[in-house]
Amino acid sequence: MLFHVTLDHTPEQCPIVTTGGNPMPEVIGRANDTGVKVISVLGAKPQHCVYLVLETDDVTKLNDFLDPVLGWAKCGITPVASMI
Repeated sequence: MLFHVTLDHTPEQCPIVTTGGNPMPEVIGRANDTGVKVISVLGAKPQHCVYLVLETDDVTKLNDFLDPVLGWAKCGITPVASMI
């Protein structure tokens, strides 16, 4: 299944602002270990949002993949499908 995930946070919770580093490469690096395939990762830096399209066969794997971001982001998860 495909999932569209929105990671949303306030400027005060932004890891780039609070730590000076971008956590997404490390988060994305967990994909294979958690059974998730990363299709796309996009950021809207001024809005403090990250958008991902992920593929997995089990929502538990998706939850495991997202564990590291739960301290700084609210996660919106929507099952999606290709329209073409």
